[in-house]
Amino acid sequence: MTTRTAPSVPQTVERAFWLLGLALFAGVVEAIAHVSTALEHPDADVAGLAGQLAVRVLVYAAVLFVMTRFRSGRAWARGVLAIGLGVFGVASLVVEPIAWMTAGNDPMAAVSGLTLDVAVIAIARLTHLVAVIAALALMFRADANRYFARR
Repeated sequence: MTTRTAPSVPQTVERAFWLLGLALFAGVVEAIAHVSTALEHPDADVAGLAGQLAVRVLVYAAVLFVMTRFRSGRAWARGVLAIGLGVFGVASLVVEPIAWMTAGNDPMAAVSGLTLDVAVIAIARLTHLVAVIAALALMFRADANRYFARR
């Protein structure tokens, strides 16, 4: 009787997995920064913030689950991540800054009045965006394609 061993995870898939983890971490950092900034105001809507955090926790948990299925070679998980993060995730990260700039705000004026909380949010968002794009590029390299085709 012969036993089959599962194919080893290609480096591109492993790297994509860790980049997605970095993106997830950056999303958590950004969420914490947004909440802490909002709570500084005396009229903060704590119930609204709690609801937003609950939604983020559910989304992040779902992404983490799908990431683990992706790493183990499930093609459906790669598709879910590509569409979910590659389309909707990237859109959610860039729509707010684009809307802010198209509203006539001056990015250079924003830099001169930069605060720590805004800097943390901007760095977290940029890290999130770059990590997702890099992970997506790795997810569809030739060795990753072969890995997912075998499963």
